[in-house]
Amino acid sequence: MQRHYFLAVKLPDETKTKLANICNTLSNEHHFKTWVHPDDYHITLAFLGAASSVKIETLHELLNERMMSKKESPFSLSVNHFGFFGNEHHPRIFWAGVEEEHCLYTLQKQVAYVCETVGFQLDKRPYSPHITLARKHIESVHHLVDSQKWWKQYGENIRFQADQFVLYETHIEKQPKYQVIHSYSI
Repeated sequence: MQRHYFLAVKLPDETKTKLANICNTLSNEHHFKTWVHPDDYHITLAFLGAASSVKIETLHELLNERMMSKKESPFSLSVNHFGFFGNEHHPRIFWAGVEEEHCLYTLQKQVAYVCETVGFQLDKRPYSPHITLARKHIESVHHLVDSQKWWKQYGENIRFQADQFVLYETHIEKQPKYQVIHSYSI
């Protein structure tokens, strides 16, 4: 069985702790099948899916070259709202959103370009940066839909410096699920 990979902005430990504290409070009142392990919080740049080790090493070499030749500066991001994906009465994903930041979109486009050069078929939907916090809501949810109310009640603006992105390998059977394979400085 081939391994699965993705590229993502790695969050600082302090940011993960703040989000985990919010989730601990929320989990007492709102029931999801799975709350994401804090070490697995990230902002996806490109989901790669299954890939051979040769293809991953080729990607790694090209990303290193690209990041060395087109050095980006670290940039600031702010977690500033909650949202849901899926049916409004039974959402699949509960997430924290980040403000629209030009530097993040530029980085995502650069990473996607390199991935496609190597032959990865990436999602064609518009990029929607977010941090997945929980999956599969398990109760009737007439009150759940108002993510803005949740933000006002539980959220806090969390600013952090995005200074690296990483190549993760997924291990579904483990907690945390994601293992860093390579890191790239921004």
